[in-house]
Amino acid sequence: MASTASSHAEADHDHILRPRAVKPGNPMVLRAMSEEQTLKPNAFANAHQSGLSSGRSTPLPADAPPSLQSISSARKQIRAQQKHRMFPTVDYFARVSHFDPKSEYRDFQGFFVLFWIGLAIMVMTTMLRNIKDTGLPLRVRPWQLLTANTWQLGLSDGIMVISTGLSIPLQKFFRRSNGIFRWSKLGMPIHSIYQAAWLILWVNWPFMLNWKWTAQVFFTLHTLVILMKMHSYAFYNGHLSTTERRLSALDNPETASTAAAVRYPSSSTNLNEIDQISEEKKDADQKEALTQLREDLAFELTSPLGQVTYPQNLTVWNYVDYILCPTLCYELEYPRTEKTQWAELFYKTLAVFGCIFLLTVTSEEFIVPVLNESALRLDGVTKWTDMGLILAETISMLLFPFMVIFLLVFLVIFEYVLGAFAEITCFADRHFYSDWWNSCDWLEFSREWNIPVHHFLRRHVYGASRPYISKNMSTTLTFLISALLHELVMGCITKKLRGYGFFAMMLQMPIVAIQRTSLVKGRTLFNNVCFWISMILGLSIMCALYVLV
Repeated sequence: MASTASSHAEADHDHILRPRAVKPGNPMVLRAMSEEQTLKPNAFANAHQSGLSSGRSTPLPADAPPSLQSISSARKQIRAQQKHRMFPTVDYFARVSHFDPKSEYRDFQGFFVLFWIGLAIMVMTTMLRNIKDTGLPLRVRPWQLLTANTWQLGLSDGIMVISTGLSIPLQKFFRRSNGIFRWSKLGMPIHSIYQAAWLILWVNWPFMLNWKWTAQVFFTLHTLVILMKMHSYAFYNGHLSTTERRLSALDNPETASTAAAVRYPSSSTNLNEIDQISEEKKDADQKEALTQLREDLAFELTSPLGQVTYPQNLTVWNYVDYILCPTLCYELEYPRTEKTQWAELFYKTLAVFGCIFLLTVTSEEFIVPVLNESALRLDGVTKWTDMGLILAETISMLLFPFMVIFLLVFLVIFEYVLGAFAEITCFADRHFYSDWWNSCDWLEFSREWNIPVHHFLRRHVYGASRPYISKNMSTTLTFLISALLHELVMGCITKKLRGYGFFAMMLQMPIVAIQRTSLVKGRTLFNNVCFWISMILGLSIMCALYVLV
């Protein structure tokens, strides 16, 4: 009777809806539970008799539509992918490492952070060593060295920049002149003489005032930057004044020059066929060419963004804005950002002073003592072999400090100083350098290390000389002027003119020619290793030669 009652009670409760069993999240637990159920006696029979579903899948009838069969197949595949083994497995794929040349990974921000941490460790260990030896954190007082000649430097630099403003009235005078003082006649020689006299005065200015090397380095570099800015402003506006004069002369095409403003592809028509063209065709071609010439000249007088036209740019505000913009090539207009990011400007300004402090500490702690000691040792040496050993030892001790100096100079100029001025002027084009660290020859390095100077040399040296001389001669002339500027900088820093820097710069041309031969060309890793070795060795050798010899 009791068994009969219990069976009736179970039957009465079969219609009650029960919640679906929840699948354990841990597959290990799920497997253990399944194995436990399997080991129980009559487990499969009980499951079959209960009629309850496992909740994993519902069998499809044989005549199910294809859409339902596809969904069921997809669900089975997903469940199969979710199955795990009892022991954790590792998934292996065909992949390359981050440093592999075939890798697409490019985020190495951590190494940049590591670089700064390494510099901080260098400064801290230097300070601890100096406290132990002298009782002071630094052998010299960087603050005194950085603040030396501050007032003279500030006033001289301001006067130097303001003196370039004479270019504005000169350009207005050349534009209004209809005689021999137009730009294409005496205007260009007059401004060239003014630039030469300006350069001679301000290059000799630090020597006359006997400044410290820190102030002299800054002033010399800034003088060369302003010289290139002034040259670009004058010669580009002189070109525009000639273009405007020619466009105005086309109002009377009978007396004006109708030479093409740009070089068009040559026609395939033979010369004897041109003589047979009718007079009507000639007149139509002349009118069409005249219209095209006017459009080309007017296009030249308008800015790339189309909002400024020459001579609207001949104002003091436009010149001041150009002087502040981080570029060496003058244009009527530049792309701009919407607003200045003051937090970014503060960060870059702080980084500038931090880099200058690190440059001073590195120079005074690791370079100047080595050079002073080597100079004392060379005073009593008469044999060439002993002198060579001293120079070799000096160069080896300067390798790491100059590598740090080189990287800091790159960062402080192209990342922080130019970036700060770009924020101030809302200058949108911040492409001041490329991946020069992957350079395979010196010609590639010269294009990617200093893009503003590269643009200036290509536009005002190579491009200006290309119509008159060959491509190889224009390249040689560009390297020659660059070598002279580098020698000028080294002479101002060391107060010696030895020609070592000029020779090293000109030596790059035959080295590039060798690297472009079939035996060496294409070996990227080998050429990049040679580039870095020559770069690090070259800086130490130049310093040792200029100071000690």
